[in-house]
Amino acid sequence: MDSADKSESIEGEGLTPDGDAPSGRKLALALLKLRDFRFALLGSGVLVFSFQMRAIVQSWLALELTDSQAWVGAVNGLPAVVSIALSLLGGLAADRFPKRDILVVMRLGLVGLALVVGYLVAIDIITIWHLLALTLVQGGITAFTMPAAQSIVAELVGREKMLTAVSLTQTLSSLGMIVGPALGGFLVGFFGVAPVYFIVGGIQFLGVVATALIRSRNVHGGNESKSALSDIADGLLYVRENSVIRILMTLNVLGIFAGFMFPLIPVYARDILDVGEMGFGLMMTAFGLGGVVGTVGLAMAGNVRRKGLLPIGAGVIWLIGTFVFAFSREFYLSLAVLAVMGAGGIAYMTTINAMVQMTIPDELRGRVTSLFSITMQLFPIGYFVGGLLAAAVNNEFALMVSGIGVMLPVVLVYARSEEFRRQTTADSD
Repeated sequence: MDSADKSESIEGEGLTPDGDAPSGRKLALALLKLRDFRFALLGSGVLVFSFQMRAIVQSWLALELTDSQAWVGAVNGLPAVVSIALSLLGGLAADRFPKRDILVVMRLGLVGLALVVGYLVAIDIITIWHLLALTLVQGGITAFTMPAAQSIVAELVGREKMLTAVSLTQTLSSLGMIVGPALGGFLVGFFGVAPVYFIVGGIQFLGVVATALIRSRNVHGGNESKSALSDIADGLLYVRENSVIRILMTLNVLGIFAGFMFPLIPVYARDILDVGEMGFGLMMTAFGLGGVVGTVGLAMAGNVRRKGLLPIGAGVIWLIGTFVFAFSREFYLSLAVLAVMGAGGIAYMTTINAMVQMTIPDELRGRVTSLFSITMQLFPIGYFVGGLLAAAVNNEFALMVSGIGVMLPVVLVYARSEEFRRQTTADSD
């Protein structure tokens, strides 16, 4: 669907590309009537659901193979190093080739990885080194998937509707974070590890089918007559010269501190709260449920005017939540805290992502989004660092560092950056 078709479709629902939606609910319903956006939403949601199932079984498998929270952090965090190394090439590909085609090929690769791990477990030759190697391959796939997946949304709905569109996408992802961990934990406890990997591969294939049904194969930028290095340099130059994008990317880097928490959740489930793999699944489900509440709220709010204030509020929530969770020895209190943190954390990421996509020009979208994806990849690196910090000191210290690391820089950026303060209030002027 080209730009004219997209605008006509939106106008047909009473929403002009340049006008405001009558309400957040009406805007959300109008976007859901766009065929390509529906399939993009479905493909993304199915893949997130399967990813969450895989994350549960992968974390549990790493813990069973090594009995080490550091290794749990490593298999979840080190693939981000590969993803960061290849992200600029992934962004260039998203500008030079149809984003839908990239997503189909890369997501087929994820299907293959799930089946390989399941087979190695089934024949009982899996080692932690096999698991790490295959997750590193997954990191390379992610480098090409993330820029295409994030930038295709703006291509399908237009930049003015990005906060609602990203919120809808994140809502479905958050639902996947609820059902995926709970189902993954149940299936691991009932069937064992190998069958869950095979199930994950089958679910991921459904996501490939949904992605293949997207009709749009537009290419907005990336001059093939120029060298890859020149095209990448154009994206770097844009980020260097755009202060708003630089600030937003700096704030997204804070995700490395949020990531400290996640390798510790299975440790709390097994060793501190004594609730096992089923409890681990429920804890991740609570986090996802909070994320659904946060993103549904953003989607229904429509065009939030003071967008820049949302990350500050989320930082406060994360700080308080990490301190309470660190010292909680009550399972239900921990579930409640995770739910509140899920709402704050997902609202933070959704808002930052939408603000970036609303700022980037179409011809540079893939390359700049790939740079933004690099900052997002620091989040799972936090898994690795958090696991090491917990092993070196203790779990409580790692969690407190996570809370302070998220909150303090947000306050400093707001206090010291006039550009960010203008961004905070620009939509209300």
